[in-house]
Amino acid sequence: MRTEAFSQSLLYFSLGLVSSFLLNVTLTRLETSVFDEINTPNQIEDKQSLRNGSSLWCTGHNRSSRICKFRFMCYDPAQDEYLFLHGPETIIHGVPLNRFDPALLDLSSVDDHNTQYFNYVDYPFQALESFPNITLVNDFSLIFHRFNPGNIMHVFHDDLLPMYHTMRQFSHSSDSVNLDIRLVLMEGWEEGSYVELYKLFTNRELILKRDLKKKNNLTCFQHGVIGISKYTTWYQYGFKEPQGPLPYIALTGHYMQHFTGFIKRQLGLESDSFKSISPYVVLCSRDHNRLIINELDLSLAIARHLNKQVFRISMVTHSIKEQVQLISNADALIGMHGSMLIMGIFLPPGASLIELYPYGINPNNYTPYRTMAELPGMSITYTSWRNKFEENTVTYPHETPESGGIDHLSEEEQQNIINTKEVSAHLCCNNPYWLYRIYQDTIVDVHSFLSVLKATENWQNVLSRKREFAHEHRLYPGKVVNITCQIPLEKNEAGLWLSWKPPRNLPYLDAQDLFYEVWIQEVGRDDYVAFKLNFTEYVFKDHLQSNTQYFVWIRCIVDETEGPFGKVVECMTQ
Repeated sequence: MRTEAFSQSLLYFSLGLVSSFLLNVTLTRLETSVFDEINTPNQIEDKQSLRNGSSLWCTGHNRSSRICKFRFMCYDPAQDEYLFLHGPETIIHGVPLNRFDPALLDLSSVDDHNTQYFNYVDYPFQALESFPNITLVNDFSLIFHRFNPGNIMHVFHDDLLPMYHTMRQFSHSSDSVNLDIRLVLMEGWEEGSYVELYKLFTNRELILKRDLKKKNNLTCFQHGVIGISKYTTWYQYGFKEPQGPLPYIALTGHYMQHFTGFIKRQLGLESDSFKSISPYVVLCSRDHNRLIINELDLSLAIARHLNKQVFRISMVTHSIKEQVQLISNADALIGMHGSMLIMGIFLPPGASLIELYPYGINPNNYTPYRTMAELPGMSITYTSWRNKFEENTVTYPHETPESGGIDHLSEEEQQNIINTKEVSAHLCCNNPYWLYRIYQDTIVDVHSFLSVLKATENWQNVLSRKREFAHEHRLYPGKVVNITCQIPLEKNEAGLWLSWKPPRNLPYLDAQDLFYEVWIQEVGRDDYVAFKLNFTEYVFKDHLQSNTQYFVWIRCIVDETEGPFGKVVECMTQ
């Protein structure tokens, strides 16, 4: 650990003088609700603690991966900046020498977006004297940015999943999430349409940036975490290169199921009455744009083909709780490309997700939901349907540019856009070719869609025979033990008689497929021969020479999960 270098005169300021000026600061505490000001006998103790200065412990090797645990991080609404108070007990660990290249960390899970950067301004703790009113937040706080709280896909992918993982990382609770953590949402948005989802993660009232600005006091957070994990993200939105899956995805279906299980418990959906309903599928209905014009005909065709009920849901007609309840027990989720398909995270294992794309939109270029469905362990069958008939589409050239309108462009460019049969890969977010086509309404060709549906069923049947609903946490076999080698009974023949005992944890692994891998290497050579067998003793003769010394390694492999090699032994052939 290193302590930030400040002048001795600032760090070791007279304790008596410091205490004197701090007693003149009006300190209020945030307790059970946002900015309830209450008199408390702990105020003097709080002031003394604040006088000792801020501290910061950061993990992560760069801005993108960095998250910091802090003590006494303050926010000044007048200057819209965070204050770090250097005092006698200040500790700074894991902060690079140049934290301005370009920032210390990302406050959002969206990587390297310049509106999401975090840094702080250095102050000596004596600077508190210039703030007559200070609000102290005593709860353990998680300070971060929501990326786009008005879009349900961004809410789940960018905020809730990363928030869940971060809270689990820093939770001292025996539960998966410590609901006593205070969530501090500092991007500047209003509450948003889905604020109730954020409230599922805490027993405390949310703090929004607007609350701090209204209060207009220096607000000091006693302790907590600043920044949010990117461990659970799987997609990038095309700010620097065309959108697509992230190059490294750590999230698994098993972890996703932990997350969705938490959401369902918080919504009160542990016992689900829809389990008793006969098999059904869910069709996502859009309300304002990118409509399925023949939605009713499509629903009837699906119902007839599958002999299942079709539930049509939308963000307007169904609450999030109702959507979660329906999708959690559905055999399939079907919908036009759009944010609502993120609700596919609640599909049960073995279900399918079918995504529809308007004319001119290549499904291979826009894959957030395919990537999600194909996470290891999700066990969801994904397929897509694409409108290939231009006459089955309705465009809106006279709308605003952000809704697909092109009237603001030159006649030549308008004609180029209209004549383009497939949108090329592009950056986010204002490409007029993309906007013109993505905001079309579509008449879904029922015949071609049912062909996709049938192919999905066939693929589902294949997967159901192959799918192993193995739990995410593999149980690895331990080392084989008691490896011994003897010379075979047959004289004048090169060979080794090897025997060993199985790993001690093998009885607990419920092994379906078990074998042992034996490596034999002549001492002094780099090459080796390997054997696979399903018993624990064997006479090895192939590729062995008389009167030669060999190294032997043996490991156990259970259901394709490789255990470690046992202790190397040295054997001599006769």
